[in-house]
Amino acid sequence: MEAVSPDAESPKYRMTWEVAKYRAEKYLPVSGKIYGIPRGGMFVAALASHRVTLVDDPADADIFVDDIIDSGETAAKWKTKYGKGTVALVDKLHRPEDTKLPWIVFPWERQRGEDSPQSAVTRILQYLGQDVTREGLVRTPERVIGALTEMTAGFHQDPAKILTTTFKEKSDEMIVLRKCRFASLCEHHILPFTGTATIGYLPGEKVVGISKLARLLFCFSRRLQIQERLTAQIAKSIEQYLSPLGVGVILKAHHACMGCRGVNQPDAEMVTSAMLGAFRENPSARAELLELSR
Repeated sequence: MEAVSPDAESPKYRMTWEVAKYRAEKYLPVSGKIYGIPRGGMFVAALASHRVTLVDDPADADIFVDDIIDSGETAAKWKTKYGKGTVALVDKLHRPEDTKLPWIVFPWERQRGEDSPQSAVTRILQYLGQDVTREGLVRTPERVIGALTEMTAGFHQDPAKILTTTFKEKSDEMIVLRKCRFASLCEHHILPFTGTATIGYLPGEKVVGISKLARLLFCFSRRLQIQERLTAQIAKSIEQYLSPLGVGVILKAHHACMGCRGVNQPDAEMVTSAMLGAFRENPSARAELLELSR
């Protein structure tokens, strides 16, 4: 009964009315007054109408219901305003089993033609006052989802597999890849930050093909990121899978979220570094890597 049907052409699940009713019986209140958060929560509230009282005014409700709790932002806003909690058919924030579910398409969304992520982009464009039927915007939702899918492909890549092919080669000199360009998405504004990376390590008993370092960079940069975390993830993966004597990563990047909005500083460059092992413990090794990164 908990099963949902996968869509063969995209990473989403189409929930059936049968599953929705089952989840309503399992997770929704058995008594009291509820209010369905517009719009999905209104359909969810109707599924429980045989055992609870539906109210028109949120202030009169004992609890709110919704179709999904994902980031928890909506539930938090309603709790702040009315001091009451929210329950949902799918709760990715609090139910471990639900966190494994991808994009959910609820039955009422299919009936309203809202069964795709492209429809969410269309709604944003409409919110901005745009005519989504004009020539320049007709395919924009499709392009936006395609671009975001490509720029977050790193979530589906495994750094262990990237660094799995190694060669036994003793070397007491550092290996450095520099001026490797990357592009990532700031997770706070979904705007790009772009720059160059210097990745260096002092081999232990093995080395890895230099292209694998670039692939590792792309694995972590093609995600929703912050530069500090991105830098640390690259360094820690090299330390974990190559067991080098030391590893150092330096990223230099320009952030669109800072350059085209807010403080409007397009020329500002952010520099982050992660130094592990010999690069942290040996000042001369660290200084050499910093010099090579210029």
